[in-house]
Amino acid sequence: MSRIPLSDEETRFIFAGEARSNLSDCDPSDQRQIINRLIDIANRQSPPSQLIHEKIQNIDIFTAGDQCRIYTKAVTFVPEDNPTYHIIFLLYIDDTHDYENRVLAEYNQKSQMLLDAVTSLESVTDIEDYLQHHNALSPDDLRGLVD
Repeated sequence: MSRIPLSDEETRFIFAGEARSNLSDCDPSDQRQIINRLIDIANRQSPPSQLIHEKIQNIDIFTAGDQCRIYTKAVTFVPEDNPTYHIIFLLYIDDTHDYENRVLAEYNQKSQMLLDAVTSLESVTDIEDYLQHHNALSPDDLRGLVD
């Protein structure tokens, strides 16, 4: 049985950076585990920011199983005047939990730029246009990746 969200908030995912190719490089069981974790994050009643495993500067890291790490920038409750969306930018997916601090510096800069861009949008329509332009995925879209 699937869970029905009780709030009007919606979580969307945008593949930014290398995340899509990283996901493709994972073996099928890790891919499924990562996608299922993202769906779980979206379906929770708490905002994604409460499910973050670790922060490194301004990168938000979620886990998927023991080894997989999902490097993101989670932006919650946007736009400011009508907080409807949570947007999670997927920057990098690591199935070995073997990251280098030097590489993370690049993602810190990118995550700050993504945060600045999305928090400058003022209306729900602006956010929805942004999500459409960046091919944002809903939990149902993610389910389609593993079916």
